[in-house]
Amino acid sequence: MFADSLWGDEFKIEEKEKTKKIINKIKEPKQVKESPEKIIRSKKLSLNEKLELVKANVNTILEKQINNVKVIYSKEELHNYLSKALSFGRIAIDTETNNSLDPITCKLMGLCLYVKGEKQVYVPINHINKDTGERLSNQLTENDLTEEFRYLIENKNNTKFIFHNGKFDYEVIKCTCNVELPIDWDTMIGAKLLDENERSAGLKQQYIDKIDPEQQKYDIEHLFENLPYEVVDPDLFALYSATDALMTDRLYEWQMERFKDPSLSKLLSLAYDIEMPLVKVIGDMELSGMSVDQEYAELLSKKYHNKLDIVDSKINAELLTLKPKIDSWRLSADANIKPLKKNGVGEAKSKNEQLEDPINLGSPTQLAILFYDVLKCPIINKKKPRATGEDELNELAKKMPLTIFKLLLERRELVKLLTTYIDTIPELAKQWPDGRVRTHFNQYGAATGRLSSSDPINFQNIPSHEKTIRMLFKSAEGNRIIGADFSAQEPRLTAFMSQDPAMIKAYNEGKDLYSVIASMSFDRKYEDCLEFYPEGTVLTIEGQKNYSRKKRYKKS
Repeated sequence: MFADSLWGDEFKIEEKEKTKKIINKIKEPKQVKESPEKIIRSKKLSLNEKLELVKANVNTILEKQINNVKVIYSKEELHNYLSKALSFGRIAIDTETNNSLDPITCKLMGLCLYVKGEKQVYVPINHINKDTGERLSNQLTENDLTEEFRYLIENKNNTKFIFHNGKFDYEVIKCTCNVELPIDWDTMIGAKLLDENERSAGLKQQYIDKIDPEQQKYDIEHLFENLPYEVVDPDLFALYSATDALMTDRLYEWQMERFKDPSLSKLLSLAYDIEMPLVKVIGDMELSGMSVDQEYAELLSKKYHNKLDIVDSKINAELLTLKPKIDSWRLSADANIKPLKKNGVGEAKSKNEQLEDPINLGSPTQLAILFYDVLKCPIINKKKPRATGEDELNELAKKMPLTIFKLLLERRELVKLLTTYIDTIPELAKQWPDGRVRTHFNQYGAATGRLSSSDPINFQNIPSHEKTIRMLFKSAEGNRIIGADFSAQEPRLTAFMSQDPAMIKAYNEGKDLYSVIASMSFDRKYEDCLEFYPEGTVLTIEGQKNYSRKKRYKKS
C-alpha cells in the first residue's frame, strides 16, 4: 500500500498485522519491572512500606527455610538449645551487628546458632521499635549471652565450635560479651585450604557452589538495602541470619568429607595445628592495634611538609626558566587545536587550555603536555606513549638535561609518605576510643599463603628505609616493641628439606645463600653478587663496574 507523505512523496505502509503490532507497542509500552532492591532505595517510600517490600523479598528468596527457623526470646530457651549442642558435639555460630563491620565500636544485634537436627535459631539482642526507637523489651542481653557462653565453654569437652569468617565473630563477641569463644573450624579458611584459587570463599557463594546450586544468590546489603538492620522485625531478620549458621554447618560437613581423602591428611593437620588456632591470634592482633605517638607525628608532619615546600619552590624555579618555551608553545597551532569530544558531539579543550598556569603538578594530563608537547621528550613507554609514571620520570631524568624530572620524583615520594603514612596514620588512630590504629590481617590474603594487611592501612608496608616513619608507632606503657625477621627463610628451609650439599656448605661457611646462587647462575665472583663488598676487597675491573651499578641502584 502506498500513500502520500506530507511532502508529497510516496512511501510504503507495511502489512496490516505488522503495522498493528507497532501501533500496539506505542499505545501500550512494555512495563520495565524494577528489582525489589531498586524500589526499596526509593526516597518516596515510607519505612513501613520498605519493610513490607523487604519481607516479601526475603520470604521469596529464602522460602525453603521458612519452617526451619526459630527465634529465641528467653534465656531458658537459649540454655536448652546450647545443651543440645553439647549433646550433639557441634554448633555453628554467627553474629549480626548494627550495619557495622568494626567489632570494637559495633553493637551486637543478634546471635545465630545451628545444631544439626534442630531448627536454626536467631537470638535478638538489640532490635528496636521502628516507631519509637526504643529497644524491644522481649530480648536477651549481652550479659545473658556472656553467662550462656561461659556455660558452653566450661562444658565444651569435645564439642566443636564452627564459624565462617570466625575472626570477625570472635572479635565481636569478645568486645560485646567479654568472652573468647574457641574456634575449632572456620569454613572460610577451610575453603582456601582445599583450593587456594577458589573464586570466592564467601559463605553464600560457597553454599551455592558446593551444597545447593538452586539457591538464589543474595546478601544482607541487598536484602536490607538502606535499612538499619535493628528496625527489622526479629522474626523476619531471623530468616536471613539464622540461615547463615545452617549454611556454615552444611559447608563444614562438605569440607570434612573432602578431607577424608588420604592424600589430604597433611593438609588437615596443617588446618588443625596451625591455621585454625591462628584465627584467634590474628583476631587479638587486630583488636590490640598499635599506639601512635601523636606528639612525634606533629613534628614529623611539619618536617616533611617543609621538605615538600622546598621541593615545590625548586620545581617552580625550574618552571620559571621554562616559561619562555611554554609561552612560545602556547602560540603554536598544535597547542590550540580543539579535537572532537569522545562521543563525537562538540569540541574538547585544546592542549593549551588544559595546561594551567601554574601547572598542576598532580595532573598526569598536564605533565604529559609539558613533557611531550612543550619539551619534546622522547617516548619512553611505547604502550603508553604519554605516560608520566615513576619509570618514565627515571628514564627522562637520564636522557634529558633538566633537573625537573628528579625533582618531580622527589615530590611524589614526599606526597606519598605524607598522604599514606605521616598525616593519615595519626588521624586514623583518633577514630578509635583508645587512640590506637588498626588494620585487617587477611589470613589467606596472598597466593603464597602469607598474611596480607589492609583497611584502613597496610601494616606490612610501612617503609623500612624511612626509619622516621616507623617511629610513629610506639609501645604501650611498660612494654617494648621487638623487631624480628627470618633471614632468608625460604632458602634455609629448601636447604634443609633438599639436603643439597652446595646449599648446606654455603651456610656452614657463613655465606649469603642468595649471593651463592647468583654467583653460580651468572658465573660471577661471589663478592660481586653481595649487596656490599667486604672491607679490604680489591676490586677487579668487572667488580668496579658492579660497584658503580650498585651505587646507582641504591640511589634510585
